[in-house]
Amino acid sequence: MFNIKNTRLAFELVTFSHTVFILPLIISGYLFISREVNYIDIFLICIATMGARNIGFIFNRIIDADIDRINPRTSSRPVPSGLISKKFLMVFSIISFFLFLIPSVYLCIDTLYYAPIPIILFYIYPFLKRFTILCHYFLGFILSLAPLAGFFVFNCSLNGMFDLIPLMVFTLFWVGGFDVLYALQDMNFDYKNKVFSIPGVLGKQKSIMISFISFIICIFSISLFQTNILDRSFFGQIIILIIFLNFILQIFFSSNERYDFFKYNSYVGFLILLLTISDIFNI
Repeated sequence: MFNIKNTRLAFELVTFSHTVFILPLIISGYLFISREVNYIDIFLICIATMGARNIGFIFNRIIDADIDRINPRTSSRPVPSGLISKKFLMVFSIISFFLFLIPSVYLCIDTLYYAPIPIILFYIYPFLKRFTILCHYFLGFILSLAPLAGFFVFNCSLNGMFDLIPLMVFTLFWVGGFDVLYALQDMNFDYKNKVFSIPGVLGKQKSIMISFISFIICIFSISLFQTNILDRSFFGQIIILIIFLNFILQIFFSSNERYDFFKYNSYVGFLILLLTISDIFNI
């Protein structure tokens, strides 16, 4: 079962660039409460994040295999094309679960009580596109827990979590907004096959408007986080301006199928991390 080809396909399947995309938000939550850099903790957080994201992607690919098989854009993916078996992926997901659980519990033993929550949410998400257009924002909700996760593994408590709410709201609408734009490439397919994406149900123009409104909410939320929670600084305001320009570019290039949404949104995650670091070191 485990051979070089299957392992390589599994690593391609889970798309590690998407782990890089969410990792800065978890580290931001950690640094927000710790106020210092512990490199061992950061390394363990990286391992745990990789494990959790692997599980999410594997669930998504397995559950969506029937849809991906008839979608020209996704039919060549390893699962719908039969290049890799679901049995292998389930074993890979178990390994990933322990990659997630062991470092998390090492950092905070109380993680045992909360560890099932992201796994359950990851499992629910792929089914939602069969029932509701809110699937994009459910994904945003899942990833909005990332800063809280980083906060919790250091603090081992949720006391003080309310200060993170603006950052969590930012993440919810950021991920939901760009996922709507990402779904534009499947708009016609979703409409014909009754997949409940916002583009498939509401069309292109309304989808772009919904994303734009989501990004405006993001800017208000992160500005609130920067001015009321972090130390207000000119450098922080510059970072927020760059994030806003990134969002405008996403709207502008929303019809360009070659635009790499995950690549350019990974920059947003690192900008949020830089915003948090600038507060710690009073930049």
